[in-house]
Amino acid sequence: MISDFRKILPLFAAAALALASSCVTSDNIGFFLDRGKTNLRWARLQKADLRGKNLAGKDLRNADLREADLTDADLAGSDLRWADLRGAVVKSSRLAKADLTGARLYKADLRESDLSEARLARADCIMARFSESKCAGAQFADADLSGADLGRADLSNADFSGALMFGAEMSGANFTGVNLNDAKLFFAALKGVDLKTARLERTDLRDADLGGVDLRSSRLAGARLTNASFTSADLRAADLSGADLSGAEFEMANLSGAVLTGADLAGASLKLVRLAGAKLDGARIHRKYFRMIQAQNVEFARVIWVDRTENRDETAPPE
Repeated sequence: MISDFRKILPLFAAAALALASSCVTSDNIGFFLDRGKTNLRWARLQKADLRGKNLAGKDLRNADLREADLTDADLAGSDLRWADLRGAVVKSSRLAKADLTGARLYKADLRESDLSEARLARADCIMARFSESKCAGAQFADADLSGADLGRADLSNADFSGALMFGAEMSGANFTGVNLNDAKLFFAALKGVDLKTARLERTDLRDADLGGVDLRSSRLAGARLTNASFTSADLRAADLSGADLSGAEFEMANLSGAVLTGADLAGASLKLVRLAGAKLDGARIHRKYFRMIQAQNVEFARVIWVDRTENRDETAPPE
């Protein structure tokens, strides 16, 4: 009997702990904070006024913070795993190194907040607002950022690998050193974004707007870039080997020194493109661009010339 009791005692303790935490509500949160309570798991704080509150290092796992006002709050280092922050206002708050793994941030307002090195892996950030926020080194791996606003945010060295970013707004954001491998960014607005040295291997950028984007030395090997716009983009020394660039718009883009080995450029617009020093081995290019490529002294011996009108590919240069 005693042995059985010892086995179930931890279960009772866990249940009691959860019950005590769930007693924290919007009405009494001030009381618990004044007394230094750190365990706020399962707290019911829907629509709570937490403006300017010090919640740094607090355990807020599974807390209900729907539509709560956390403007200018200090949440640095806090544990917000699986917390519900749908519709919450977290503007100008401090969330550096906070753990928001699996958190629900649908339509949350995090504008101008500090999320440096925060963890948001697998978080639901659909239509969340991160504009002008500091997210340097943050982890967004496998997060859903569809329709999110990341305009003018500092995302340098952040990890977005495998993230879903369908239709996200990212104009003017800093993506220096960012990891976007395997991310899905189709129809994303990236105009004017700084993607220098970004990792974009196998990234899905179909129909994305990359006009004027700085992609120098970026890694786009195997990326899906069909119908993407690269008008006036800087792709010098970028690795586009094996990328699907069919139907892409490259008018006035700079591809000098770019690696286009095995890339599919059939149907792509290459008007006024600079290709000096580019590697085109095995690339598929429409034959109408032969003279333009020849005039730039680019090695084209192994280019596969495409003729859509005759539905054929050939390795011999057009006459």
